[in-house]
Amino acid sequence: MKVCAGQRLTVEDICNVAVNSPVSMCQESLQLLSRSRKAYEAGASLGKVYGYSTGLGALASAEEGTWRGREAQVLREHDLGIGPEAPREVVRAAMLVRASQLAQGFAPVRPEVAQRLVDSLNYDIVPAVSLEGSVGASGDLAPLARISRCIYSGEGQATVRGRRLSCGEALEAAGLKPLELGPGEALAIINSNAFSVAMASLGVCASLRLLGESLNVMSETLEVTGCNPQHFSTAVANSKRLEGVKDVVASLKVDCQRSPRLQDPYCIRCVPQVYGSALEVLRFAAKLLEAEAYSSSDNPFVYNDSVYHACNFHASAAGMASDMAKVALAHVGNMIERRTAHLLSSATTGLPDFLAVKGTVVGAMIYQYTAASLAAKLRQLASPGSVHSIPTSGLQEDVVSMAPNSSYELLRSTAVLARLIAVEDALASQASKVARGLPLDDPKDALERSLAKVVGEAGLSGLSFIVNLA
Repeated sequence: MKVCAGQRLTVEDICNVAVNSPVSMCQESLQLLSRSRKAYEAGASLGKVYGYSTGLGALASAEEGTWRGREAQVLREHDLGIGPEAPREVVRAAMLVRASQLAQGFAPVRPEVAQRLVDSLNYDIVPAVSLEGSVGASGDLAPLARISRCIYSGEGQATVRGRRLSCGEALEAAGLKPLELGPGEALAIINSNAFSVAMASLGVCASLRLLGESLNVMSETLEVTGCNPQHFSTAVANSKRLEGVKDVVASLKVDCQRSPRLQDPYCIRCVPQVYGSALEVLRFAAKLLEAEAYSSSDNPFVYNDSVYHACNFHASAAGMASDMAKVALAHVGNMIERRTAHLLSSATTGLPDFLAVKGTVVGAMIYQYTAASLAAKLRQLASPGSVHSIPTSGLQEDVVSMAPNSSYELLRSTAVLARLIAVEDALASQASKVARGLPLDDPKDALERSLAKVVGEAGLSGLSFIVNLA
């Protein structure tokens, strides 16, 4: 795919490139960057421009001048990540988002600086980046500094098509030489929300795919529980003025052959309304993230050949998008957990309570325990992270986004949701077997099969790292 000025990058695009899709940058974008760099240097020659020769953060008023090695020092001092290593796909997604943001032409960097991100993606040079250490304003400094030290200076470790190499070896194998950054370019690369936007985009992309898979699994549940077809009718779709409800009804593969109740429990009857609302929230979150992925995320930035100082790097959109998406997933999780309870209820299915057939002790009772544990975890993760601002850089950067924390928690939420969907799938399968007079499977085996099925059918095989997040 191409990253170009004015071209929207979708969360699906980000998911695809995170796995391995190739990338290129439009010639127009490279020309815009060249023009912006000239305007930036001209502005710096006329007066003080942040980051060109000044201190950073609360030290912005200090005039330090330009000196050889200064840009490398900026990266070195900001490379302060810690904790677990980010999955390969997260790092690739962050590199893509930053390349797309630069491609808009507002950043004061030379074309070859932006091109290096694209080249690194295509050679699959993936720097080893720690997950923790960014507050999401002034941008995702620590993770982007680590990426930059690797792809521009050859410092640190990377994976290249699965092989662990030093960054210097990775560049050499790709035929790329270290690239010395000019005044202000180190700041321009790292003063961005790309890491937060990337994680949140992967989370929303996965959530949308899992929502569809959850509806497929629910159809299997309804084969056991029965349902009133009115609940999923076109009358519902046409009378509720919410596109998400219409889309859910249209996508459902429900055949209510048995209609034992006038009104089903909410976890069945209200699926169009609850899932439709969740779909709308996830779509809105995707819209925010896609806008960020093809916006300026720079300070300073160049507009109409003039240098502006502002706050385009702030990751508040990514933080809020992640928080609202987590809430949507928790609502879906509540619905799934309740359906597992109904699958175990004789009053709902007509089968023995807990599927405790002859030769079993508690039957399938413990499936609901597992579902309850996972639903509770989704609720915990739904607590908003982006409101927990702690000032940094003295009194200067006094309201930060904490978007990296929220975005990572969204990824964790998608992992929990995938497991919860697998519980319903496995339990619906066992209930169906009991209805046909067949014995129950070993629950551990059944759950592992269902999880593999959910991951595959949701199109998450290439993003399987998500399911393994703790």
